[in-house]
Amino acid sequence: MKTPSEDHLKGRARELAHRMHDVERWAYAIDAGVPIATLARAIEDAGYRIAEEDVAAKVARYEVQGSPLDSLVTLERPDLGVVLVQAFGPTTPDRLGPMLERTGFVPQSRLLGEAYAVGGSRSSQALMALAHMVVLWDGDWADLFLLHLASPDPVARHEAALATVIAALSARQTEPARALLSEALERESFPKLRETLAQAVVAVERLDG
Repeated sequence: MKTPSEDHLKGRARELAHRMHDVERWAYAIDAGVPIATLARAIEDAGYRIAEEDVAAKVARYEVQGSPLDSLVTLERPDLGVVLVQAFGPTTPDRLGPMLERTGFVPQSRLLGEAYAVGGSRSSQALMALAHMVVLWDGDWADLFLLHLASPDPVARHEAALATVIAALSARQTEPARALLSEALERESFPKLRETLAQAVVAVERLDG
């Protein structure tokens, strides 16, 4: 598949930003080169206070005192070259703006361009980063994940299966992730990959439970 044009990718990124506002859930990728202490200070200056932290898992959750609907979660993913940030609640836009001005962020258009270049050196990593940023499934997301699940490279297919589960969890939606994984399972001939895909289907189906 031909990589979409730069204008198309930027338009898609703008569309995804609107979707975040619609569901009051925002997701960004901060370059891992930004010191984690700098990011933590920017988060705290935006009015968040740390509520819990799992140092081993590199996950931290922040809350806003007196505003129980607002929270923020960071996940360090040095293997992807980013720190993933997800924020929730009605006051988030006013808080995230100043924070991101200080830290910067990896444009979704760039991640999309890398993800569409299936077989490229950053393609699977970009898809995994984007999986954490799927706040609402649509046809374009489904097409992108299908592209990876149907890759001729078994390693890429394996990574795509894991990314599809993450996307389902992030979007809090079973479909179309379950259908994509089930179709990939029917096509797959590698035994270990079939096992991975079967486990992925079960993981997504549990969201309905």
